[in-house]
Amino acid sequence: MKIGPYSLTTLHVQQFSLDGGAMFGVVPKTFWEQAAPADALNRVRLSTALLLISGLGRNILVDTGMGTAWPEKLLSIYDVSAFLLDRELARNGLSAADITDVILTHLHFDHIAGAFRSCGEELVPLFPDAQFHIQEENLRTARNPNRKERASYDQRFIDAFLKHCRINVLDGALELFEGISLIPSNGHTRGQQLVKVTGCEDTLVHCADLVPSAAHIPLPWVTGYDILPLVVLEEKEALLEDAAAGGWTLFFGHDPVHEAATLRRTGKGIVADRFIAL
Repeated sequence: MKIGPYSLTTLHVQQFSLDGGAMFGVVPKTFWEQAAPADALNRVRLSTALLLISGLGRNILVDTGMGTAWPEKLLSIYDVSAFLLDRELARNGLSAADITDVILTHLHFDHIAGAFRSCGEELVPLFPDAQFHIQEENLRTARNPNRKERASYDQRFIDAFLKHCRINVLDGALELFEGISLIPSNGHTRGQQLVKVTGCEDTLVHCADLVPSAAHIPLPWVTGYDILPLVVLEEKEALLEDAAAGGWTLFFGHDPVHEAATLRRTGKGIVADRFIAL
């Protein structure tokens, strides 16, 4: 996909599984299982699809996935697949050394852990030359998480991030690069940021965990991980309204089937109109 000076590509680097009830909150299993079939342990399969944005001398990754630096017990609990980052980058003529920037939507483990590999007892960065962009509010949250989110902010990765990475700390909505802007979102976790790429005719928004999959487009379908569900509803409604009115493409980081979609308004609300592969 081309937007302005940028080429946008999905990198299918990994999949993992989380509890289906947690991923769909108060939505009854009878409904959510039609969109996301559960396994014998009631887990649903999720993607860690990374968005690669290339242009104007930059190769930008949005998020990094789960990676490999996990104990065997957790790899089993989360049913983590092989990490195919090198293969996916090579498919685009790149290596990890070519990544100039990493925009982290937030620092939950499934978004930051793929930036590191294990080297003995140490965590070593995979993108040593990249600059990492994160909201100050989220970095503060990650360093002192609330009880609900403590398990999601794995301190091994937060410590490695602070120790090894070149961090650009941001404050609120802004244009990071030409045509690439950041939208703060606080319902899922404090200081999450959506990534908006805009050209003369087209716009794509990486939805982060505000709308993690196409199944989460209906307004009441929020996750049990959201710290402020009512704020998620407000933020999601605003995003869907803008996307439907403007013909924007929404990118889903956790959908194992659909990479992105445009929206349309119906008598029953806003729904996916056309699914798109980048």
